[in-house]
Amino acid sequence: MEETSMAFNSVTALQGLVNQALGKADTAAAQQVVSVGGLVLQGVLAASISRLTGHVDVNALDAALAKTLEGATELERVLAAGPVTQTPANETADLNQAAQ
Repeated sequence: MEETSMAFNSVTALQGLVNQALGKADTAAAQQVVSVGGLVLQGVLAASISRLTGHVDVNALDAALAKTLEGATELERVLAAGPVTQTPANETADLNQAAQ
């Protein structure tokens, strides 16, 4: 059986999401756990390749998963930023511009 070594963009995207969710104040130990988790996930995906290859385009699946996780990372960033508030003066200016 041929062993395929492949890097998965979805693993990198998942690591990015976890790192962002943890924040920059986390410890070196937490970063190491995220890195080890990524390596484990990489191994699980690589072991699954032989079973998936005949049924789906693995590269397309990886790309779709990466996009999904990158979208989740962006969503988490937006939600963490909190609500945007406008002052009444800004709201009036926005309404006047829309009417013109």
